[in-house]
Amino acid sequence: MRKLIAYEFLSNDGYMAGREGEEMDFVTRNFLKEMETDIELEYKEVDTFLFGRTTYESLSRYWPTVTTEDEPLADLMNGMNKIVFSSTLDDLKWNNSRLSTKGLEEQVIELKREEGKNIMIIGSASIVQSLTEKKLIDEYKFLLFPVILGDGKPLFKNTKEELGLKLIHSKIYRNGVLLLTYSI
Repeated sequence: MRKLIAYEFLSNDGYMAGREGEEMDFVTRNFLKEMETDIELEYKEVDTFLFGRTTYESLSRYWPTVTTEDEPLADLMNGMNKIVFSSTLDDLKWNNSRLSTKGLEEQVIELKREEGKNIMIIGSASIVQSLTEKKLIDEYKFLLFPVILGDGKPLFKNTKEELGLKLIHSKIYRNGVLLLTYSI
C-alpha cells in the first residue's frame, strides 16, 4: 500500500506561512542546497501530489516557468501527477494536473490502494487538517525553521483532537533547521 506523506515547512510557533506578502520569506532566507538535495530524494519516492486550491495556484504560477538550471527540482515538480481539490477551479493548466471528482477521503483511500509510489501533500493546510482528523496521513515530515513568526497561516489551526506521533527520523542542518519525520 502506498504511503500518504505530509511534507511541510514550519516556523517554531507552528506557522506554515508568514504574514501576507512575506509568506515564505522565513524559508527562502534559511534554505540550503543540502535541504534541496534531501527534498529531491523524497520527491523521487513520490508520484502524486495532493493540493488545495491556494497551494496549487501559487505553485502553478511558478514551477512551469523555471528550468532545472534555475531550480533543480523543476523536472520533478512539473512531471509529477497533481490532484487538486477545489470547487472553484475549473481549468488546470499545469501539466499532469487534474481536479478530483471525488471527496477528499474517498480519493485518498482509493489512491493509497493503487499501485505506485508514495503520495505527498505539500502546503495545503486544509487538506492536511482534514486528513489528520481522519487519520489517513501515514507520515509527517516537518522542516522546522528556527524562527518565531508571531502570525501567519497555522498548519493545525482547526484540529479537533490530539494525535500522538512517533519520531522515526531527525536531522539537524547547519543553519539550525530540523527535519523531523513522524509516523502515527
